[in-house]
Amino acid sequence: MGAWLLSNYIQPVVDAALISPLQHIATNWPALIKSMVVGSYGLFSLGLYSFIWAFPVVLLVGLSLSVTEDSGLKERITTSLDPWLRNIGLSGQDLIPVLSGFGCNVVAVFQSRACSRFTRHACISMITFGSACSYQTGATLSLFNAAHHPWLFAPYLGLPFITGAIHTRLWNRSIPPGEHQNLTELTWLQWTRWRNVKWMLKNSIRLFLVQAMPLFLLICLVAGILDYTGITRWLSETIAPFLRIFKLPPELMPGIIFSLLRKDGLMVLNQDGGSVLQSLSTPQLLILIWISSTVMACLVTVLTVAREINWRFALAITGKQALSSLTVALILSALFINGT
Repeated sequence: MGAWLLSNYIQPVVDAALISPLQHIATNWPALIKSMVVGSYGLFSLGLYSFIWAFPVVLLVGLSLSVTEDSGLKERITTSLDPWLRNIGLSGQDLIPVLSGFGCNVVAVFQSRACSRFTRHACISMITFGSACSYQTGATLSLFNAAHHPWLFAPYLGLPFITGAIHTRLWNRSIPPGEHQNLTELTWLQWTRWRNVKWMLKNSIRLFLVQAMPLFLLICLVAGILDYTGITRWLSETIAPFLRIFKLPPELMPGIIFSLLRKDGLMVLNQDGGSVLQSLSTPQLLILIWISSTVMACLVTVLTVAREINWRFALAITGKQALSSLTVALILSALFINGT
């Protein structure tokens, strides 16, 4: 909520001070350049708008993770949840990579090396499905805010985690009895050392600014070109029957497609101040975010899984994840949209 209030305060100021004057200046620019800079998918009109809504979330999520890690609270949580996690084929120790996935799924997949040979595959499955990385979190809050439904963010965060647990249990075997030692000893707790928190938070922000934003701006450029050439419209019309299954308009397809490359790619739906999002009903908005977030892990994560395990496993969990995601989307659509 704090991130939403901050972004909601900053956005009108930036619109009045920068975006509107730039759109006026670009009135007589060549059509392609104007589209790339201040069009629906422009570097400034969309890129800056998305940064305003995503950065505060990355900042606050990074701060929360840094505090829990330095204080020892994260380890205490893993010990306490160990008995419950065994019901879905994981151990308490496997929760550490899952929690790290809320920062970055790629880093979490690397951390899964610490898992046992009986639980690593299940842990990776949980990471790719249930751990919403900071970029996905920022993009999701950005879209909810643009649609004027910021309250959906809290219940949404629980949905991937709960369904991710069910997904992990259904597609993976249980831990063999006696193969993994139970975690029973409570770990240490200490006062947070703010120097360490500052260092970890600085790294999180640096990753967002140096890695996430440049790639998203590149996505803006690609989206702008596709929109200018008419490819986006053609693609939306071609795949529209797929979205009709979920009672979603075809205009949403670009966001879903770009989310397969990077989870913050769905922020392209912020185009035109989020007008498309504001036309959706609450169930439609939730299903859109659900499909974009869970139908597949981002491309970088899939490549990392293939490198860490093998391509067969990477393709297998991608297919299983898509099946689970679309099944849940169909259930949500049948329950909440068909009757409206």
